[in-house]
Amino acid sequence: MKLTPNDIECIHAARNMIMQDLHHQTIQQIAEASMLSPTKLKKGFKMIFGTGLFEYFEMARLQKSKEMMTDPNKSLKQISRAIGYKHPNNFSKAFKKKYGITPRSWRKTLHTVLLISGQIIRLFVKLAGFTTI
Repeated sequence: MKLTPNDIECIHAARNMIMQDLHHQTIQQIAEASMLSPTKLKKGFKMIFGTGLFEYFEMARLQKSKEMMTDPNKSLKQISRAIGYKHPNNFSKAFKKKYGITPRSWRKTLHTVLLISGQIIRLFVKLAGFTTI
């Protein structure tokens, strides 16, 4: 399939749309907004970015979920809904398939690492106060 410069521009615009709103978009909606047919969008996306549109969309959603999990005030249910999953169970399955660990386990590990990192930083600050010149 041959892509025109306009097609390439529209595919890049579609990628930007995905990154801006991970919640309510379907491939059909993205195709309509980018003024391409769903087929041309999907094939062109794979040609340009080396991954399928759905896979890219899924990867972007899961990456955003990892960022959101740093906020201890957001529940996994809230996060899953914020990135477009109607059922938290589907989010958990997709996350585990991609990263090999459940979101709950990943979050627990993340908070442990952050806690230890904070303790190490406090130790270095304390030790820095004991230096002599």
